[in-house]
Amino acid sequence: MRVLVADPNMAFATLLQEELRQQGYEVVGASTCAESLEQARASTLDLALLDMALDEPGAVALGQQLRELHPTLRLMLIPLIGESLAPEVATSLAIQGILPKPFFLPELPERIGAALRAPLVPLDIKITEETLPPPSAPEASPAPAPSPKPPVKDATVTELKALVSRHRRALERVMNGLAQEVGADAVVLTVDDEMATWVGMLSKADAEAMAQAVMQGWITSAQVARILGREQLRFEQSIAGGDYMLYALSVNAWMILAVAIRGNPALGLLRHRARGAVEEIAGLCAV
Repeated sequence: MRVLVADPNMAFATLLQEELRQQGYEVVGASTCAESLEQARASTLDLALLDMALDEPGAVALGQQLRELHPTLRLMLIPLIGESLAPEVATSLAIQGILPKPFFLPELPERIGAALRAPLVPLDIKITEETLPPPSAPEASPAPAPSPKPPVKDATVTELKALVSRHRRALERVMNGLAQEVGADAVVLTVDDEMATWVGMLSKADAEAMAQAVMQGWITSAQVARILGREQLRFEQSIAGGDYMLYALSVNAWMILAVAIRGNPALGLLRHRARGAVEEIAGLCAV
């Protein structure tokens, strides 16, 4: 199966492409509509994931052009962060699914599989919520999501904070090692909804702002998981904005390690080093 990932956010696109390759798909990438059409003309495509942030003429027009080239092409759209997809957009393209940003990694195989299994709907047939595959239906109206965090006794968070305080030097040594290995400007560790400690060149205020951004992404991911009736077993996120890329990985249900790097680092190396650091931190903060 050949999949096109069209997304101008290089960090997000790289993460998505790596995950798809690990699942056995042949993946090609593009950051513009023009590059996407070049890929489509070069070979057949089975599925295209199009980000709504693509340049002119935009993801909708691109989807129509791709379908002209490959009539059996399945389409998935990636809405802008924090936004839902307008029903008329889904209708105009007869899409097979939606991938939210940030997405819940363990859900990716099911979402991709559902899109590939979904029937192609003629554009003159009105699409309803039932037409789209359940894992990716954008217009369902779920009940208000419960608290995004799993029910854990306050004592657990208190114990984690105590462990951070007790092992602060060892934790910061691990974090400094990670920062040096990947060239990070800052590495932050959060517990619950607070920054527990940080290392690097950022001020405390900037590090706390970074922690809040990471925790907001974690909350969003957890809400998506709960709406879908899934347990959030793992949180991983990469965001590129301005001069920095922000990468975050969960240590456990209540702790997140986040890395801020200037420029466009090698995401594969960053993920490998971050996972090693997370394992060390998990060992120091086992409860």
